[in-house]
Amino acid sequence: MEPNHSGATTVMPQDVVAHIDQKALRLSALLREIDNNPIELESALRDQLNDILEMLAVRIAATRALLLRPYLEFEGAGSAA
Repeated sequence: MEPNHSGATTVMPQDVVAHIDQKALRLSALLREIDNNPIELESALRDQLNDILEMLAVRIAATRALLLRPYLEFEGAGSAA
């Protein structure tokens, strides 16, 4: 993703997750298309594509966890008082 250098525009974390989700869906659709219409790919290339999809899934999960973190910290602070 491109860094945002504009001070006037604030990107919400939910928007970042939505953007990543869209990219993941597009990549998943492309990989499904490859599976549905087999073309000769070297096994190394297929493995690399699978690794990319797995890394993207990990990134999405981590980003979602970070989105929930402020809420969880707030909940924890409220119950400690």
